[in-house]
Amino acid sequence: MADRQDTRKAMAFDLCNIIDENPQQTYTAEEVKNLIKEYVFTEE
Repeated sequence: MADRQDTRKAMAFDLCNIIDENPQQTYTAEEVKNLIKEYVFTEE
C-alpha cells in the first residue's frame, strides 16, 4: 500500500512540474484532465 501512495505522490509532483513549466499558461479543467490522461497513457 505504501508503494501505491508513493506512486500517487510522484504522479502529482510530475504533473505539478509539467504545469509549472509555463507559468503564464492558464489551464481549464478540461486541459488539466487531458494532461492527466496524457501522463497516464504515455510510457515516458
